[in-house]
Parts: sequence; structure tokens; C-alpha cells
Amino acid sequence: MTRAVRLRATVLVLGMFAFALSACDSKVGGTPQAADTPSSSASTTKPSGATGDNPFGDMKACPTLDQALSGQGYSFSTPTTADAKRSCTTEKKTGDESIGVTLSLHAGQTINENIADPSKASTGTVNGRSAVQVREPIGAKGQCAIAMEVKPQSRAAVSVTLSFGTTDQACADVNDIATKVEPLLPRS
Repeated sequence: MTRAVRLRATVLVLGMFAFALSACDSKVGGTPQAADTPSSSASTTKPSGATGDNPFGDMKACPTLDQALSGQGYSFSTPTTADAKRSCTTEKKTGDESIGVTLSLHAGQTINENIADPSKASTGTVNGRSAVQVREPIGAKGQCAIAMEVKPQSRAAVSVTLSFGTTDQACADVNDIATKVEPLLPRS
């Protein structure tokens, strides 16, 4: 799969999270697996402009993603085509390989919504925050996503797409990145 196709697939993952018409209202299947969980140094305050329905307030995905990945060789993030108001993507190249990372901030959508194949999902935590990891969320090898709970009933979703590499590696990468994004998210 070419780099461009994989990046489009990442955007489709975000579109699936953001625009799916039906939501799962039952528990996610799969075997629980916890992501790395170092202690969190997250703020206990909400961003300015946060409301009861939108815990993110004026928080933006691009600066949040750039801060989480600072110093790791990623380009500055840019808004995604599918959901530019809530999602940003970036890429890091090493030789012919690349890793694409996307962050989406979804107010009003829970971590269990819009999972195409619940058998590929597992629940756990990221730094103590409830999360759901989905392997190959749109059926492509080398992809993995984590949705982290942000109360009330909202989520921050991190997705990784590898141009070359396994789904296991993508999941290891998304776990690592999610632990860096999580402390930047609002606490209830």
C-alpha cells in the first residue's frame, strides 16, 4: 500500500469515528489490554470555553498533537480533510517508511461509539483514563487507534498508520503516543 493510500486510510479512520451513522451501544468485545500507564501529570482544570457538552472548549487538535510529539521528528500537524475542525494529522519519514499520526477531539461521542468490528477492540486505560484500542479500524494492516475518554461523554482519538510495518507495531506506536497526548487532555 502506498504512502498516499495509507494517509487517505488514516483520514477515513477519522471519518469513521466522526461521521458514522450508527453507534455501538453495547460493550466492546475483545480481551482487555491496558496501554502503558505511567503516572499522569494532567491538569485538573478544563480548557477555557469548556461547557457541559464540550469539555474541549477552545482546545485545538493541531497544537495538542504538535506538543505531544515535540522533538520526535514529526512535521507540524495540519487539519484533516475529513474533519478539519476537530482533527489533525502529521507524518514522520525514515527512509522509504513513514508513520502517520492523527488526533481527533470528539465532543459528544463516547469511546465505544463507531467501532466497525468490535472483535478487534479491547478496553483498557491510558494513564488511568478509560480507553478503547481498535486494531485495523478500517481493515488495513499497519493501523491502530485508541479512543480515550474525556468526560462528559467525549473522547480524544489517536490513530497511527504505518506505510510499512505490522499492526502490532502500529498498536505499540499508538500506545506510546496516546500516553503523551493524555496528560494534555482536560480532566472532569
